[in-house]
Amino acid sequence: MFKILSQKQDAIVFPDFKRVTVRACPGSGKTFTVAARLANKIGGWKDKNIGIACLSFTNVAWEEIERFSVRFGTTIPIRHPHFLGTIDSFVNRFIFLPFGHLVMGCQRRPILVGEPYGVWAGRYFSEQWFDKSSFDINGNFIFTRSYPPPPIKSAQAVCQAKHNLFKAGYANQDDANFFSLKILREYPDITRSLVVRFPVLLIDEAQDTTAIQMAIIDEFVKTGAEEIFLVGDPDQAIFEWNTADPKLFQSKCKEWECIPLDECRRSSQKICDFVYPLSSLDKPALAVTPEISNCIIQPIVMEYTDRSILIKDFLKSCENGDTPINKENVAILSRSKKKVSEVAKILNEHRDQGTINVSNPYEIWDENFYWCKDLCEGKFLIDKGIYKEGYKLIERGCYKGLNQAAYFSKENLVLYIRNMGFIKWRYFVHEIIKTLPSTSSNLSDWLSLFLPIAQKFFGITNLNGAIKNVHATLSIQSIFTQTEILFTNLPVRLGTIHSVKGETFEAVLVVMDSKAGNTKYATIMKRCKKGDLLEEELRNIYVAITRPRKILTLGVPQGEGDLWNKFLQ
Repeated sequence: MFKILSQKQDAIVFPDFKRVTVRACPGSGKTFTVAARLANKIGGWKDKNIGIACLSFTNVAWEEIERFSVRFGTTIPIRHPHFLGTIDSFVNRFIFLPFGHLVMGCQRRPILVGEPYGVWAGRYFSEQWFDKSSFDINGNFIFTRSYPPPPIKSAQAVCQAKHNLFKAGYANQDDANFFSLKILREYPDITRSLVVRFPVLLIDEAQDTTAIQMAIIDEFVKTGAEEIFLVGDPDQAIFEWNTADPKLFQSKCKEWECIPLDECRRSSQKICDFVYPLSSLDKPALAVTPEISNCIIQPIVMEYTDRSILIKDFLKSCENGDTPINKENVAILSRSKKKVSEVAKILNEHRDQGTINVSNPYEIWDENFYWCKDLCEGKFLIDKGIYKEGYKLIERGCYKGLNQAAYFSKENLVLYIRNMGFIKWRYFVHEIIKTLPSTSSNLSDWLSLFLPIAQKFFGITNLNGAIKNVHATLSIQSIFTQTEILFTNLPVRLGTIHSVKGETFEAVLVVMDSKAGNTKYATIMKRCKKGDLLEEELRNIYVAITRPRKILTLGVPQGEGDLWNKFLQ
């Protein structure tokens, strides 16, 4: 089973470690390697009450670890005494929810509110900011970075409102992490019991830890955890806007034993060499996949004055490179959802004019099974952390499935919920969300796993014909995107850079602007020293340009080609 691992992966999977970091390059198979180490340790595990905690930062990420672990003989789902999930779910289950009352001043088990647990609506202006504010590692009151803060004079009122709501037992996820660290520091017996319960921590995507999350890990270290195993790539840290800090992982790489995982299984050597200047690696990653590594197609920086011509030329290069133009193979990426929408409009125009040689638009779902599509898409969005939109789609799918209705109206849903009862309806929808299969598979496998759920909750005994056979092997990832806009009638995958992290395509076009937000890329580049950990806006570009296997085009505005070529030399 483990013979498929490379020599470098073997050196990570099998040895015993006390404190170790794995510094992985893009396409190195780091999640696959984490799954192999988890499977190897579980295979030799004998204690029935003490286990391994294997953590990542999204549901999609930990589910991918679980899926990979099957290849090494692990039975899924991974059960007691082990824990596999997100770092937030681990903190909530084992620290915050059972012990949060000790530090919050409340008389009951805490209740998590705000995203991803539901929509928060306070009675007063100060309470409306409850889910958008928290405290930093030093206890200073802060507003979440992803939201524009209210006027400074309101901060004191918001802070006071938070403390009042804490006493009532309410907290958001940032609060849960803050209080969990406080619990571990103020109640050492709880920390010791937790370390005894989980003496081994395996953490994937460790570059995305916040200061508080890393401090929680440090408490495990101080209390004598048997093994702490961190895997990450600081150059792919693109959640700094949400208080993640890749320098924390870098400091652990210097403090602990650090093992490089620098063999790229995704891209050609020419792509590895091209993207290297945007990394903090000591040398370019080594392309090791035989059929890809020696691809002669050179990545290029292409100037444009007209995005339409840029896209047309890129798709022509795909045809010349024998790369079929479809959502599985070809991706066009941009920094913002607005730019993605603009690209979609251009592609629609090309398609209508017949200037793109593609097959008919995707017609995946049969009309009688649109409710299945809604449930599948809703679960996909929730897996991606887009809870509000995902919940709405699952509500829509539940209504259509229960009523076998091809269409939906909000008025009918409101009436249906009123007749069923709001609490009963919410309970039903949440039960569906908990039982829906992971969307990390293809459509056919997802429908097979969904069938018993359809039988139990909707009385549907047959899903034959839900999709056309030609689409059965399409991955769900390739159909739905995080942009909240479905471009199912377009020939390629469109998305923001964040939406494709961890994915692979044959060809990628990254459509750039002169600025990232209000700052010119030229200014950002002047501030950055090649070889160091670059600013987040350049790490965004690095994530995008490390997605392709063979063909890479970086589209930049006219007159900026020399700027990018010089930086990438």
